Amino acid sequence: MISQQVNLLAQSFKVKIKHMRIVKSGVYRLISTDGKQHCLKKMSYTLRRLRWMDQVLRRIRRQGFTNIAWRNPFEQSGRHLYAIRPRGGTPYILTPWINGRSPSPTSQKDIKVCAATLARFHLAGRKALLPRSGALNMLRKWPSLLQAREALLKKQINKAKRNGHGSPMDRLLQLHGDSLLQRSQEALRILRRSNYKAMCKEAVDSGALCHGDSGPKNFVLTPSGTYMIDFETLRFDLRAYDLFRMIRLSCKNKGWKLSTARSVLDGYQSVSKLERSDIELIKVWLQFPNKAFKLLSRYDRSKAEGKRKIEKSLEKVIADERHIISFLHKLSQYV
Repeated sequence: MISQQVNLLAQSFKVKIKHMRIVKSGVYRLISTDGKQHCLKKMSYTLRRLRWMDQVLRRIRRQGFTNIAWRNPFEQSGRHLYAIRPRGGTPYILTPWINGRSPSPTSQKDIKVCAATLARFHLAGRKALLPRSGALNMLRKWPSLLQAREALLKKQINKAKRNGHGSPMDRLLQLHGDSLLQRSQEALRILRRSNYKAMCKEAVDSGALCHGDSGPKNFVLTPSGTYMIDFETLRFDLRAYDLFRMIRLSCKNKGWKLSTARSVLDGYQSVSKLERSDIELIKVWLQFPNKAFKLLSRYDRSKAEGKRKIEKSLEKVIADERHIISFLHKLSQYV
């Protein structure tokens, strides 16, 4: 059954719906009466940011990087960037639905293909003259960002130590808090000793487009090539951040195998050479306990049930990442 809201939004894009499927909250797979497939997606961003995304993606398409799930303004369904529900609120976009399969994190071949596609995306971003107005710009912000996140970790860990054995979270942080802080301190040490400032300066001049969430789930493998999807996190940032995301999201829950990271780096370098300084910055984010930070940042304002879920999630994250130090050591040897 097609909801009235989705039908009205589709009509704003001049699309008549034959079938509709809910993919997840705010995301719909549509089949129009002419047989074409579309993705209708809620975008909780300002229109200024949305327009910037649109300008950027259309410009890198003109640079020859066409394997992106984004509107084509020369087609009827792509003439409008967004539509808003009749009573106002959050905008929705309509993009082509890419038919294909998701890459497998356990397949070295799949991971290499995705990494090579990511490299071509980065190169197209460097070639294009990209607008700055409306962009999310993370260049030069890593030090202050990670320091603020470390401060929150310290606050939560120190509070847990004062509380004794009051809650499962207190006990968890008393047991593992010091190792989380050691990881954050080492990440900041690597960052201080890196070439980060010079690389950001170069990136400001030459352009550094970053997908921002470049895990395998945001690639689609098709007979005509590998496509990138979901550009909500599009930003200006160093390519090391995208490579970190691809390595982390491919390795987590898989035992942190060096072969997976090698597939990412080898696939990327089949298109664009990496420097040792890139690897050092990848290690900064792999070393930092970012997932623990995200969980702890929500803990105090959560209700009892939410706190229990966060406690279980943090316990799982700590278990999953127990091999990360030896993994980073092996990565340094590989480099």
